[in-house]
Amino acid sequence: MWRFRGRAPVRFVAGVAMLACLAACQSTPKQTTSDGSDPIVTTQASPASITLPAETFDLSWRQLDHHLSQDGRFEAKHVDEWVVVTLDGTEFGRFGTAAERILGADFSPDGHYLAVAHPDTVILYDLRTKQPKALFTPAVESIRFSSDSAYLVGREDYQKVRNGRLVVIDVATGKWVTSPVPPQIEVSNDPGKYWYSGSFAVFDHGKQVVAAGSDGFLHWAVESQKLSWVPCGCGADTGAVNRAGSLVALVIPDNKLSLWDVAGRREQRVWTLPDLPPLNGDYPLRHFGVEPHFTEDGKWLLLDDGEGGQVWSIPDGVRVRILPRGRN
Repeated sequence: MWRFRGRAPVRFVAGVAMLACLAACQSTPKQTTSDGSDPIVTTQASPASITLPAETFDLSWRQLDHHLSQDGRFEAKHVDEWVVVTLDGTEFGRFGTAAERILGADFSPDGHYLAVAHPDTVILYDLRTKQPKALFTPAVESIRFSSDSAYLVGREDYQKVRNGRLVVIDVATGKWVTSPVPPQIEVSNDPGKYWYSGSFAVFDHGKQVVAAGSDGFLHWAVESQKLSWVPCGCGADTGAVNRAGSLVALVIPDNKLSLWDVAGRREQRVWTLPDLPPLNGDYPLRHFGVEPHFTEDGKWLLLDDGEGGQVWSIPDGVRVRILPRGRN
């Protein structure tokens, strides 16, 4: 049986004496297994950093804690019912769902819809007509639009269905398909702990899904119904996948950030994270448990460590140093 955990907050979780990464850097594996034993690719050291003004990432940081549209024009809030407000706080529209808890919400990249996961369906709110529409699907959570806004992906609500199947929904027709039951995957360096994911992406016109999480990522070929597990073998606790479904980021306990290419199923780069100050003069803090996030434009990777955050440039692999506000 799968063992699930509640979703961790985006703020950092301190840890002490974390276990070292188990896998040595070797050549690309020809076939992956689910025991975390596959080797990973040797990577190069990170180059020098670049400097940008803090305002560059204002919207991206806000999107970590709020349901915001990609352009920042709309924000969705849940207070007994869903309320959509504009940038200046003016109410734009509202709709009821009778939901007691938030299972997930996402604005479509084309700016046309707000999708809300409901206990027994998905509500699609049209921002052009201000009308909600119910898509009768399994109970899902952590939903996310594809980059072309044509599909939604989520995981069945683990409080109701403990097998964690993935679900792809066609936005235009409301038709949906579920994945096979994923295998039980034990995290390589933590016996008794099983793989969990809260970050998904559907791409290739709804034909492929990637779910990133602890110790690796799961790939689902929708048409063939084939599930493939790609382990990092590094004991990562958290992971994220970009909306395009092309990259996965994993936070490794020994203060490392690992970037993987989904199509090639290989590690592209490893960043060494800066040390955090000790807690009360005792053990140094670790980045273990911190959740990475890709920006919507696919150019940056954010790490919200509670100390102002970190930003990494994905194309050239450098760390971004943030200038104080107002200084360019």
